[in-house]
Amino acid sequence: MRAASRLVFVAVVLALLAAPARADVDNLRLVGHNEVNRAHLMDVEIVGDRAFVCCGLGTGLEQYDISDPSNPVRTWTGGPDCWRARAYGDTVLFMFCRLDGTVRIGIAGTPVNRGQYNPAGNREALEGGALLGDTLYAAAHQNGIYLLDCSAPNALTKVGSISLAPNAAAWNVEARDSFLFVANGRHGLAVIGLAGSARRIADLALPGLANDIVLDGDVAVVSLGASGLATVDISDPYAPALLDTIGTRGCCWGIGIEGDLVACGSWRVLELFDVSDPGNISRAAWDNTQTWAHGADIRSDSLVTIADWRGMSCFRVGPDPGADIDVCPEALDFGAVTSAVETTIVVRNTGSAVLNVTSVGAPSGITVNPASFSVPAGESLEILVTASGPGQVNSQLTFDCNDPFYPQYRVEVLKNNTGFPQCGSTAPGFSLTGSDGRSHSLADELGKVVYIQFGASW
Repeated sequence: MRAASRLVFVAVVLALLAAPARADVDNLRLVGHNEVNRAHLMDVEIVGDRAFVCCGLGTGLEQYDISDPSNPVRTWTGGPDCWRARAYGDTVLFMFCRLDGTVRIGIAGTPVNRGQYNPAGNREALEGGALLGDTLYAAAHQNGIYLLDCSAPNALTKVGSISLAPNAAAWNVEARDSFLFVANGRHGLAVIGLAGSARRIADLALPGLANDIVLDGDVAVVSLGASGLATVDISDPYAPALLDTIGTRGCCWGIGIEGDLVACGSWRVLELFDVSDPGNISRAAWDNTQTWAHGADIRSDSLVTIADWRGMSCFRVGPDPGADIDVCPEALDFGAVTSAVETTIVVRNTGSAVLNVTSVGAPSGITVNPASFSVPAGESLEILVTASGPGQVNSQLTFDCNDPFYPQYRVEVLKNNTGFPQCGSTAPGFSLTGSDGRSHSLADELGKVVYIQFGASW
């Protein structure tokens, strides 16, 4: 825990808790968004006035200038596709890559490759890691923990590994003193002692999928995917103990911590949790995000950044002074329509001012009722959407409103779409490689009952 920032965030948390209680009014406000691509953006790491965003498909590592959070600007991209990033100071950052191992990046100026470990003949994902001295301990899923020697200025060399078998699903690692704390997927938390010969010294079962971990003194905070967030007492590493869990509003993937505030990307929501009392986690603030939020990080001046499906966003801790629209679900698919089909969507206002929707634009074959309305702060309204007629729709509903950041909020809508199979229609032909290593065609199984199971080793 950083003492210098603790006072700042104690004040922030007290201010949040002292604010008038009002259901569903957020205490975060969006200040800037950069929609640069529609890709698999997974994690973000703040280093001063820069945010480093990890892209799993396409652009690798992305650097953003966030000196003006209302206008984040992407200034650099490079390196292989990656899932997670971890910075040490303002000069070194490690990329944990989708298929290319781990890359050390010098970030003192323009980012530059300072060495890479890429597993020979086994293009495997390394999901995270922690640096102790000159050794990087990298999470390698079912292969446990890899030890990478970082002492050479422009090379990373694997010098060993630590097995977590038979229960290995390592996603990320934190280090303290001579211990490693591993977010070990479906197996919960694993603790490794490094004194003498490295060995596994403890395990703690947790609900959900342990995929990220941060430390706050003697407490580990673990993200659990769809099961939310957990706090664990690690004062005795040989006997870690679960303190509390809290549900999140979506799938909790990547977390960041500053003081006692934990920032969590929960798919369609950014959430802040106060862990100053680790036995009683409380939700300090939340705000809707424009698209799927994955990784999140928080800076000592209450700036929060998230990586999302389209780019990155910057938020500030504090009440949202304007209207803030959110629509659930984010997409409507009516499938094959032979007569009128009705459904409802919920329009929420998570801001502090009345939301006025002046019109809802809908394509031919789709009607919306009402098409104009108001929603008080902290309230929601159900809207009836009807699909009719034989025509195909692959378009959007557009909500014209007084949300200052999203004056025209969009929701995807589909009807009679032929781009993918309809319920009850004949499945399209395809071939897949099975666990036996052979290619299997659906056409070869005609007339049989076919059961297909998709899975992964982690």
